[in-house]
Amino acid sequence: MKFSTRTEYGLRAILRVAHGGKKPYSLAKIASLEGLSLGYLEKLFAKLKKAGLVKSTKGTKGGYQLSRSPTEISLYEIIEVLEGSLAPYRCVDFRGLKMDCQRKCATQKVWQVLYKQIVKTLKNISLKQLMK
Repeated sequence: MKFSTRTEYGLRAILRVAHGGKKPYSLAKIASLEGLSLGYLEKLFAKLKKAGLVKSTKGTKGGYQLSRSPTEISLYEIIEVLEGSLAPYRCVDFRGLKMDCQRKCATQKVWQVLYKQIVKTLKNISLKQLMK
């Protein structure tokens, strides 16, 4: 499984916001500091905002802030919002449960175990841990 640039850029940007604390952090500033496209960041942050992970403030001193403490936001939450389902194969749905496959396959159990471990690992890493 490979994560896309959505995850890489999204994590880099949300870390900048997290380091900003309670002060709104502008996407233009993040784009400049990280060498990223402002338009792309706007799309990523629209998803993060819709999921309730960040909130925005309009105006000249506006920008984005985390909606919760960095200790309360897991990498799983962020990555799932940016990437969608993290299931490694189609026979495992977003909860790691069996889906109706046309045929039984011997590898389905492997994909379920792998998915559960991915979720467990990412849920155990908070945004705060990446800030160090």
